[in-house]
Amino acid sequence: MLPRSSKKSLKVLSHNSEAAASVSQESSLFPLKVFLLIVFSVVIQTSLAPYLTVLGAKPDVAMVMVICLAMMRGPVWGATVGFVTGLLIDIALFQTMGISSFLFTLAGYFSGRYAEGVDPASWFPPVFTVFACTIVVQVLNAMTMFLLGVEASLGFILLRIVLPTAILNGLLAAPVFVVSRSWLGGEKRHGLFSEQ
Repeated sequence: MLPRSSKKSLKVLSHNSEAAASVSQESSLFPLKVFLLIVFSVVIQTSLAPYLTVLGAKPDVAMVMVICLAMMRGPVWGATVGFVTGLLIDIALFQTMGISSFLFTLAGYFSGRYAEGVDPASWFPPVFTVFACTIVVQVLNAMTMFLLGVEASLGFILLRIVLPTAILNGLLAAPVFVVSRSWLGGEKRHGLFSEQ
């Protein structure tokens, strides 16, 4: 008869091996699913979102998707997807290269870090994170544009662009999170190059 600690260790090992088996079954399709999600969000962001205006704000679907993915899969996936998504948006819109990819990388990384300490089943963390990240990203983007010589009133930027966009993105966060989680396969977390 095994001692209680040995039984507990065997149970943990059994659970870990089952989790590893399910991750390895999914791992071959997971990068393809992420790539399709990136392409879909970039297409929506560059073709449809510019024509959707609510209270003077345009939704940032791509950033919402990056943050939701980061919250499900961790900071490494979030930063990587943020960089690729931002780069594709810069290319598609003929913007100054690197600005969107840098900002999306920051949003993805810190969203993933924040998600490590919250309840993954709750709807509130994605909404709060998208709202907060939108404010930070929009302010950093405005500062970058100012440094590049684009002048605008600070009050106008905060009240007519930053705040309405943050509210609109926050409203989009819950449905995007649910759809992304369903598409990517639940709550399992992955490292970028090796499964965790």
